[in-house]
Amino acid sequence: MKRLEKRIESAKEQVDTLEKTLSGALKPVHPPADVIQRLKNRIGSLEPYHIAKRLTNWELWIITVGSVMSVAMVILTIARAIYYFFGRQRGSTA
Repeated sequence: MKRLEKRIESAKEQVDTLEKTLSGALKPVHPPADVIQRLKNRIGSLEPYHIAKRLTNWELWIITVGSVMSVAMVILTIARAIYYFFGRQRGSTA
């Protein structure tokens, strides 16, 4: 047990030493004011609600286009089936 306690204690000391070294080396970095200003101009004065609303509009648009294409494929498949069944009967009687 004493070996384990010694290892734990030495590991804690190593971690403390590492934290002190890193806290001295890693300082917070603030972006320049012009970068912040350009970013604000790109985003505009939109509230998060408006950004979320735009995303939902895109999602709605994609769902709508997908639904229209799916319905068109179903109609096309039904039309081909009807043509296949009724077109064959007319062609075989002639």
